[in-house]
Amino acid sequence: FSYFAQRLINLPFFEPDDANALSTENLDVSQVFDLNGKGAVEALAVLEAALHEQRRSEEVKLWFRFDPPTPGGGETLFQPVGRRLRDAIKHGHAVRAMPAQGGGWIVRLSAKVR
Repeated sequence: FSYFAQRLINLPFFEPDDANALSTENLDVSQVFDLNGKGAVEALAVLEAALHEQRRSEEVKLWFRFDPPTPGGGETLFQPVGRRLRDAIKHGHAVRAMPAQGGGWIVRLSAKVR
């Protein structure tokens, strides 16, 4: 475990595996959605399709990848996509969403009943 994970393990509400997952970049994903160069409307449409149209019998992890911010580059997709993911977690479509170091979000979607 990393130093950060070791510190989290000492907190009573963190399981060791959860603490380690929070402290490391886990890019073992089922699918990557490349949102580079897309506007917010188009990127959110891709996200909606992934949240609602995919039939899955088990949890899946997806990476919604886009460029990291650049100085003077204006708003990135980070906030609009992040807000939508927060709603997806609230409504049970997603289990967890974490920022990806390389840009974007790593999202674990909940299983759907077939």
